[in-house]
Amino acid sequence: MLMQTRWMISTFFLLISILSTAGITQAAIVFRFDGNNAQGDIYVMNDDGSRVRQLTNSALWDVSPRWSPDGKHILFRRDMGGGVQQLYIFIMDVDGSNERRLTFHPKNDGSATWSPDGRHIAFSSSRSGNREIHIMEIASRTIRQLTKNEPGEAYSSIPNWSPDGQHILHEQIITGGGRHIYITDVNGKQTRPFLKGPQPHLDGDVVISKYTPCWAPNGQHVMYYEAHLRFEPARVVRLANHLIIVDKHGRNPKQLNIPKDWRIHSAHWGNNGTEILFAAEENGLKNLTNVRNYDIYRYHNPSGKITQITDTPHKEFDPHWVSGALSISLEGKQVKQWAEIKVEK
Repeated sequence: MLMQTRWMISTFFLLISILSTAGITQAAIVFRFDGNNAQGDIYVMNDDGSRVRQLTNSALWDVSPRWSPDGKHILFRRDMGGGVQQLYIFIMDVDGSNERRLTFHPKNDGSATWSPDGRHIAFSSSRSGNREIHIMEIASRTIRQLTKNEPGEAYSSIPNWSPDGQHILHEQIITGGGRHIYITDVNGKQTRPFLKGPQPHLDGDVVISKYTPCWAPNGQHVMYYEAHLRFEPARVVRLANHLIIVDKHGRNPKQLNIPKDWRIHSAHWGNNGTEILFAAEENGLKNLTNVRNYDIYRYHNPSGKITQITDTPHKEFDPHWVSGALSISLEGKQVKQWAEIKVEK
C-alpha cells in the first residue's frame, strides 16, 4: 500500500511537471515585423522570444495579427493599394498556410477582433461613408453595421470584443473633441462612454487622447492607451504616453510603471491576464526623428517587472498572445533566433 501511494504521488508530480512545461512551451506570440524593406510581415515566436518563424512574405504590408480563440487561425490586415492605402482583412491558418481574404469593399477596413466563440469578427470600415464598427459572420460572410454616428461629428474605430460576448469596446473619435473610449452593445442598441469620471481632452495646450481599449481575458479589467500631445505649427510633440488599467466598469484607473521616456506603440494582455505585452522604443519620447526601433516587452502585473523579448535593429509591433496546444508546422518554415535576424540587417 505504501509503495502504491508513493508511486501515485510520484506520478502526480511528474504529470504536473509535464503539464507546466507544456504550458510554457505552447504559449506563443504573433506579431508584425518590419524589416529592411519597410514592409510589415507577420511572424510568430515562443513567448520567451525563441523559435522565430515567418508566416507571411509578400511585397505588401501585413499588420495587426490576432489569434483566433482556439489558436488555429490568425486575422490580419493587408494593404493592397500599391502606393495608395487600400486595406482589407485576411485570415490564415496558424502556420501561415491557407491564406484567404475576408473583405472586398473598396473602402478601407480597419483592425479586426474575434468574438469569443470565434464565429464572428468585428472591424472598423468606412464602407458606409463614415468610419464605423461592423460585424461579420465568418461562415456566411454576412456583414452588419454596429455603430451609427452622425457623419462629420464622430466616428468609431479599433474594436475589442468582451469575453462574455455582449459588448464591444472601441475608440470614439469626436470631431474637435479628441479620442475617447466607448462601449457598444453587440445588438447595437446602445453606445455610451466607457470611462467614468471627468474625461478632459484638453489641458491647456495639451491634447489628452485615450484609445485602443483591450479587455482582460477574465473580463474584469480593461487596458487602454493614453497620449499627451501638443500640436505645434510644424509638428506634433508627444509629451507623455501611458498604459492604464481600469476595472470592468471603467473606474479605478491604475497607470503601469513603464519608464516615462519610452514611446509605447501597441499593447495586449498576455499569460491569462497576469502579464501585458507591449511594443516600445526606449527613450522614444526624446527621439524626435522618424527613425524608430520598437521592440516587444513583457510587463508582469502587478509586480511591474519588465522583460525584453525582441532585440533587433528593426521594428516589432502588434504583439498578440495565445496559450494552448498549437499545431504550428515547421515544414517549409525557417526557424531563427533574434541573433540571426540581427546579422541580416
